[in-house]
Amino acid sequence: MDSPLLSEADVRLEVERLFRRDHRSKLLALFGRGQPGRFELDGLAWEIIPTSCELELRSKLPAPGEPPPAGSVYLVDWAEDALPLDVSCRLAGGRIYHVARDARLAALFGARQVDPGLSSTALARLALSGAITGLRKVTGLRLMRTDLWKRVLEARFGIPEAALETASEWLRWVRTSDAGPAFARACEGDDLLRAVRRELLDWLEERLPAVGVLGLRAWELGLVDRALQALLLLSAVEQNEDAYLRGLVNGQVASIAPGLANEVRGAHAGGTAQALLEAVLSVEDAYDRRLIDEAQQHAVDGGASALATASDWLPAGHAAREVAVAAALTAFVDAPGPDAMEALLTTFDRLGAHRLDKALRRSEHVEARRMAARLAAWLLARKVRPQLADHSTPWQPVSDLARRYTEEGGFLDWARQSLRGMRGAGDALMAAVRRLYEAVDAVARADDRRFAQAYVAWIDAGKPSNEVLPIEHVTKRVVAQFLKGGDHRRLLLVLMDGMSYAAAVQVLQRLRDQRRWSPIAWRTPGWNGQLPIPPVLAAAPTLTEVSRAALFAGVADPRFGDQGTDKDDSRWATNPHLRELVGDEPLKVFFRRDIHAGHELIDEVKQAVAGDQRVVAVVVNAIDEQLKGSLQVAVDYSKTPILPLEALLSAADGAERAVLLVADHGHVAGDAMRVAGGRIPAGREGGARWRALAEGEEPQDGEVLLPRTSWKPRGAVGIAALWDTAIANRAPHYGEHGGLSLAEAVAPAFLIGPEWLDRVAGEDVELSCRVLPEPDWWGLKIARPAAPPVAVQPQPTTKAQLQLIPVGSAKAPTAPPHAPTEPALVARLRTSKLFTQQVAGVPKPDVERVLTWLAVLVEAGGSLTSSDFARLCGVRSHQVGGAVARMGVLNADGFAIVEHDVAGRRVVLHKARLLSQFGVTE
Repeated sequence: MDSPLLSEADVRLEVERLFRRDHRSKLLALFGRGQPGRFELDGLAWEIIPTSCELELRSKLPAPGEPPPAGSVYLVDWAEDALPLDVSCRLAGGRIYHVARDARLAALFGARQVDPGLSSTALARLALSGAITGLRKVTGLRLMRTDLWKRVLEARFGIPEAALETASEWLRWVRTSDAGPAFARACEGDDLLRAVRRELLDWLEERLPAVGVLGLRAWELGLVDRALQALLLLSAVEQNEDAYLRGLVNGQVASIAPGLANEVRGAHAGGTAQALLEAVLSVEDAYDRRLIDEAQQHAVDGGASALATASDWLPAGHAAREVAVAAALTAFVDAPGPDAMEALLTTFDRLGAHRLDKALRRSEHVEARRMAARLAAWLLARKVRPQLADHSTPWQPVSDLARRYTEEGGFLDWARQSLRGMRGAGDALMAAVRRLYEAVDAVARADDRRFAQAYVAWIDAGKPSNEVLPIEHVTKRVVAQFLKGGDHRRLLLVLMDGMSYAAAVQVLQRLRDQRRWSPIAWRTPGWNGQLPIPPVLAAAPTLTEVSRAALFAGVADPRFGDQGTDKDDSRWATNPHLRELVGDEPLKVFFRRDIHAGHELIDEVKQAVAGDQRVVAVVVNAIDEQLKGSLQVAVDYSKTPILPLEALLSAADGAERAVLLVADHGHVAGDAMRVAGGRIPAGREGGARWRALAEGEEPQDGEVLLPRTSWKPRGAVGIAALWDTAIANRAPHYGEHGGLSLAEAVAPAFLIGPEWLDRVAGEDVELSCRVLPEPDWWGLKIARPAAPPVAVQPQPTTKAQLQLIPVGSAKAPTAPPHAPTEPALVARLRTSKLFTQQVAGVPKPDVERVLTWLAVLVEAGGSLTSSDFARLCGVRSHQVGGAVARMGVLNADGFAIVEHDVAGRRVVLHKARLLSQFGVTE
């Protein structure tokens, strides 16, 4: 029997155990080997004395009659059981003591106890062999099996403890280590290591099931990456129902990872292969990408190309999904409909879910793809929703088209611009995207043409402004009316020269993401549109010299076009609408040359914004200057800060000012234009989007003739303005203006404020912030044809009860059977036990009416203008408050489920509260 190697701790523990009772002798013999040493126990010094034979032991024992030393422990490895009688009779207990393996194992790791049976394992023998250095102590009093494995594997084989925590960590580590084959060779030549390896396989199978065994075997063979490639193909099999391909890949596993076929299949059968691959592989890592490419090559070489196209890991699978998107997009453009849209969104989702999508396609491409889905949703919405009516007055389409443009045109143009920037897709998808763009462009250009023609008629009719706001009326109907709401209201007017609606929406998106500024609830008096301010129409031609001058002066004058912008400060100072409001207070406007010193506002601007003036105006030319740049650089203002605007908003924030963000005109993107050469002869005035006409000259394709009352250069008989956004009179810049498309003529105007402004300004509810409404199609909500109206079944009313809203006025069924198109959320609410308890005692017709109105809100996405709510729910406008009050049967714990935002003129459903209150889901 080999003698054990005893450490000082082993000896100390054995001495402590044996001398719990007094022994006559302080001389002790232990079976084992070790190093000399000294230690102290209970105030008594002990010495460890190794011996190699009987003679050496006798020589180191004290002589008979000699006073014994304090304590001596003799290590004896040359005799196992008995010593000569004359020697043994002098030793404590009269014999050689054997240190228990449990005690030795516990001492080795600083524990008091060990798990039962642990000391009899090959792993324990390896730990006690003395061949391992650097074993870490355990933190508790008990040495457990897992602790022993982790410490031995780390100290002997360099396997870190963290690698043994999860299956993914284990596979990640074995991929990084090339010591596996050396481990296997060492085990082959050593009986103890061979036994340890058998125990290791059992422990890994118990701790990390099949993946643990696969990792160890693949590590030993140096085939970890091959095993992962085989797992990739087996995972692809799950996406394919072809039995032949399944059998083919199962056979290929043995050739891809020789010697590991059973282990790979076992790991895959565990059902966690997909999650494991996702945790171990990174598609951003070049090495892992090569591994994935090689896995695909194995599939192709083995005749399983069809399998690769079904994989959500392999490049062929991504290409196949991209082709599927192209096919679905083409089918939708050919026949737009809700079902085709739903199918298209499904293919977009599957493509985006492919593991390689973000690695193969840049973020700009992924964003452009999302914009393609939004444009498809817009096309469907345009087809499904009611078309604009034909009117008896030729100028009425100006109001209708401009209003619709303010509600969705900025989002539409943002999506169109992003889609034009799509790069890197396959030929099929690029062709489908071009078809989509052409379909969208055709509808949008038809709107532009109709708008431009109606705009000319609108000017001829004297600019009737019940539903639109000529830009010269902004100071009268917006600035002055806002300030009349109280002396606590102060305003910073920021004129963003050339800002289109698309750019404005992007700016507001950036501000919302930063949680700084949002549109406020104040509305233009007498206006009831979705947005608080009516559509603002720029002066034509849509040039800074013409339109900005009209805004500052408060009147439109065709002579402004000849005077330039040098007089804008005096026009602002004498604006009659503001002068009447502020009296002798100075009216100051700051221009580009004034506002910036580096990245800071100059002191004069800071002082003016922080001062007591009711209104301060600043012109920011950042966007206008960008429009003069190259077509090869696109700017997304949702991601790119406008430095002067950032500084001005910070100053307004500190001064507790609201901000009117307004443009003098918009612009159209130059990268979508072709040059119609020869339209501007030499010496003739004109720009990319407008041109002066000589006597007898007529507008050409894509143009309208501006009224004679519009500004025109001296010597010209008129101006032809382009409405077609695909045409330019000369080589365009990044952005152009001067024409009469909706993007140029509808100037954005948003009244915004910091989120806390209403609370510091005397609880002025009109200063509270609101979210900028987004079109349903922007959120990829599928538009569907309206359900046919349901016959009204009036219910008798009693004279004893005063009805807040006449029962007969509701355009909804009052009998329990409900329309088959009822939203799923409302259907689930009907079956909710909590809801049934809530409405117990409420007349059933009243409950049905509330559910009908709730369905309207759910279908609208949770928010409607008061007028739309009234129209869709069949009540009069003045009855909206009462209808919402009736919906109070849904309320609980003092929280409103449906709320009437009086200042914002909207009805809002708090869906999260509804779901939580009644325990239902969407």
